[in-house]
Amino acid sequence: MPTLGEELRRKREERGITLAEISESTRIGTRFLKAIETDNFSTLPGGIFTRSFIRAYAKQVGMNEDEAIALYQQQVTGPTDEPQEEATGIVQTSQAEPPPPKPAAPPEPKPRRFEPVTFRPTPTRTSWPTVVLGAGILLFVVIIVLGIVKQLNRAGTESSSAPAPVAQKSEPPKPASQQNPPPAQPESPPAPPAGSPSEPLVVKLEAATGDAWIRYQVDDAKPTTLVLKQGQTTDIPPAQSQVTLNYGNRTTLKIKINNRDANFPADTPKFSSRVIISRNNVQTYLQ
Repeated sequence: MPTLGEELRRKREERGITLAEISESTRIGTRFLKAIETDNFSTLPGGIFTRSFIRAYAKQVGMNEDEAIALYQQQVTGPTDEPQEEATGIVQTSQAEPPPPKPAAPPEPKPRRFEPVTFRPTPTRTSWPTVVLGAGILLFVVIIVLGIVKQLNRAGTESSSAPAPVAQKSEPPKPASQQNPPPAQPESPPAPPAGSPSEPLVVKLEAATGDAWIRYQVDDAKPTTLVLKQGQTTDIPPAQSQVTLNYGNRTTLKIKINNRDANFPADTPKFSSRVIISRNNVQTYLQ
């Protein structure tokens, strides 16, 4: 008759189950499972724990748990830890064939002893897209910080280079008795009217509303070409008879003749034209 361990191993091999799989399902160490298959019950904890291990093993391989316990009790020596229940109301008809003992009632489950399980940490792998994205964000932050620092340095340089206002000391006003009366200015003779034979023609040009290109010739002198930037003025040398003026855009020019405001005649072309200011027509510019 096969032993308990041989019967359990046979059923396990028929089902193609390994001890490791039974250990994972029952949480019983493979050392104890091997001891049951080899009928080495002295290695087991004993008592209720041993029977619990045998029942769990038998359940995994499809063997009747009570039959497995009965085989175990037949193999071990000495009385069992739990008393056998007495059969009541049964009349033994023959001493030669005693009735089979009833299986012991399953004991109350107690905490099982588990072997420590070691878990191996799974190495983490960093994906390249995550690394590239993190590097891009870091570079963007560094560029922003450098821009802010540069702006702050520029603002500090401009504020330090700006000249500080110099406070001017104001002298207290002198008493009226100490003030010297201004010297009497000699009365200047009245200026002769424009266009008179004794007065030269003095033309002053100003680039009032934009840049202006001009070319002028005083009497028979050599022509002069220049460009006036907006806001600049030029005094043409005095002419005895006439001033020949070439311009690119007269709408940007403001003209004065002998310190009097003047205007180009209405029929004067606005762009790229040539005019002559002489004693004969000076009054048309002064109207």
